[in-house]
Amino acid sequence: MPDAAPQQLVLHRFSVKPHHLDVWRAAWPDEVALRRRHGFTWHRAFVETHAEPKVTWLYAHDDPAAGEESLAADPDYQALVEHLRPHVFRNVLVRPVRGEIVTDAVTERLAIMRRYSITGDWAAFLSLWRRIVAVRAAYGFDCLFAVADEPANLFTWAFDFAGTWAEFADAQKPYYRDPARVELRGVFDFMADYQITPAEQVPIPPGDSDLAGIDAPETPH
Repeated sequence: MPDAAPQQLVLHRFSVKPHHLDVWRAAWPDEVALRRRHGFTWHRAFVETHAEPKVTWLYAHDDPAAGEESLAADPDYQALVEHLRPHVFRNVLVRPVRGEIVTDAVTERLAIMRRYSITGDWAAFLSLWRRIVAVRAAYGFDCLFAVADEPANLFTWAFDFAGTWAEFADAQKPYYRDPARVELRGVFDFMADYQITPAEQVPIPPGDSDLAGIDAPETPH
């Protein structure tokens, strides 16, 4: 039999309202369980808390559009949406992406989230970026994931760091002085803009939740 087609990777981002993160965290296992129910496979999750909390999820599905349609018809999911509506902003961004690197080992190390607005040739950018990943790893900054959204000219990735956000700038100085990194400065020719923020690695709950915390709406008769 031929191998099954690879699932489509999806990057999903939105913001949680300030001081409402605990509510979202409590509902997180139910979100994971519901999406699993409808065929989604989870990979990574992060929460940036430097400003308003920003959640980044990475998951996959054989047919993401069909999965979302099935999910939207599930009364348990609609109950979860209503439960979270007062606590999250509506700035949801869901995009199909191509995975460059996707790991699954979650640690307590700080994640450094980086988002680039790419201009110019993607192949040339990626050629330099892949060499940068190797140099960073030599200094203890291991890549956690990297995904490309070429139609939107966006590149998102994260690496980990054994320290605090306040310590990060000084910790990078030897890396940027390394001749192997100096010769890769041309990567900035491909970055029209970029953002760098600290993030927490969020473990993916194992198995299914019992959805006990969410009351499903009654089905009309």
